[in-house]
Amino acid sequence: MRGSAQGRLNSIRSELNSVIGELGSIAAGISADCTGVGNDRCAQSINSVVSRYQYVLRLLNNVDTSTVTDEWAAAHGLKED
Repeated sequence: MRGSAQGRLNSIRSELNSVIGELGSIAAGISADCTGVGNDRCAQSINSVVSRYQYVLRLLNNVDTSTVTDEWAAAHGLKED
């Protein structure tokens, strides 16, 4: 996988990392600012989603793009002309 396909993967990683950061900030804000209205439960739910997204990001970071064949890339719309 080369060029634009690698760029798309990097873009996905970057966007996912941004989403993780934003959700973490939201959870922290809810935990601190919304006391007495189930804030701990709400923040805990958001942090659960953050944990799942962090897992997916770890998986994406471990993708070895050098092992992707041209056939697989073409079948998934990643082959460059």
